[in-house]
Amino acid sequence: MKTLQLSTFGEPTDVVELAEIASADAGPGQLAVAIEAAPINPSDLMLIRGVYGVRPELPAALGAEGIGRVVAVGDGVDTARVGERVLIVPTLEQTTWRERTIVDERNAVPIDADGDPLQLAMLGINPITAYSLLHRYVKLAPGAWVAQTGASSATARYVLALARHAGLRTLNVVRRADSAESLLEAGGDVVLVEGDDLADQAADAIGEAPLELIIDGVAGEPVAQLAPLLKTGGQIVSYTARGRQPLSISILDLIFRGLSVHGYWLNLWLESTPRETVAQTYRELATLVADGTLAAPVEATYALADYREAIAHAAHNDRNGKVLFALGSTQ
Repeated sequence: MKTLQLSTFGEPTDVVELAEIASADAGPGQLAVAIEAAPINPSDLMLIRGVYGVRPELPAALGAEGIGRVVAVGDGVDTARVGERVLIVPTLEQTTWRERTIVDERNAVPIDADGDPLQLAMLGINPITAYSLLHRYVKLAPGAWVAQTGASSATARYVLALARHAGLRTLNVVRRADSAESLLEAGGDVVLVEGDDLADQAADAIGEAPLELIIDGVAGEPVAQLAPLLKTGGQIVSYTARGRQPLSISILDLIFRGLSVHGYWLNLWLESTPRETVAQTYRELATLVADGTLAAPVEATYALADYREAIAHAAHNDRNGKVLFALGSTQ
């Protein structure tokens, strides 16, 4: 069985290697899953570099999320699950950049067998992160304004789609002007480019209504510029450390207007949330994929054997879509 693995931390295109290993059998309470599709995420690249929230023991297999078909089950698992399409919950307990993986039954969520496998494969991390960012910290009524920085990212595009689905208004901040048109076409109410006048532009765009939530994907100055527009007692949630910049916010806003700052990491949410709640949320999101509410652009798919090209492509900052490993019928 072919698998991608890591023997030393470093630059992803240099240290990832393709290996041939023996296939393991499903043990009690486990399923063997043939992987159909598995995305390459920024968090995967951070883990390979050794700068993620966990550092696995080496050598380590790779890949956090994906979907596949159940090909065998262990003792205690209903044999009717063979043939079922499942989403692999990205707990980092199992890996997906391989032809076949062994999954505890609790980490395999049944999903629509007829859906687009590439879109379903991307459900594990970004859409559920977007859903949590929107709904975990603030109860938002239709018409509320939500701002997000780093709005051209994959997670931010899911935030935009889910916000639109819930009747919320979005103020989206991007780094490059050429990102604005696609976000407006996707339903963003306002799209602004980072700059010294961001606060003034944002204030003009939303008028008298305050921001009720800021979702931060870049840290740095954009958050400080938007924070004065946040309602008293409002929430700022940061969810990515890719830029490794400190979060910037005026101490006056923090103290005198009672703003709150939170950090969000999906792994902590998965650990602290009942597994049936996790599974139900994934099933609801899969329904939104099926009806077209949720979709992310796919720029390219690769076979495992082309991993160097795939990883180099995924590392480009100027991509316009996701990069995935596709196996079997999805290639």
